[in-house]
Amino acid sequence: MNIALIILLIAAILVIVFYKDFRAFVYFIVCIDVFLRIVSYLKTNIIKDTALSFFGAIPASIPAIIDSFDLGVFNEILLFIYVIIYIIFEIFIIRLFINRKF
Repeated sequence: MNIALIILLIAAILVIVFYKDFRAFVYFIVCIDVFLRIVSYLKTNIIKDTALSFFGAIPASIPAIIDSFDLGVFNEILLFIYVIIYIIFEIFIIRLFINRKF
């Protein structure tokens, strides 16, 4: 197994155990994905020095972690679940925006 996937699964299990809330799990997945995308952007556009070569071990995003395994239909199922999590996140954000008092 890929070390990034193992870390992601352990962290997701810890979030589920400690928070016992589906909303926390959704926010966790989105936060990790945004963090990985920011680091990936920094890695490709700003940090081009070999002194910080440990950034090369960090995956680009959660779909990159999923695609690192060539499991065929299971990859498609995981990516579909990933898209559903983002749709749920958008629903949470829209509800928060609508219920916000200015």
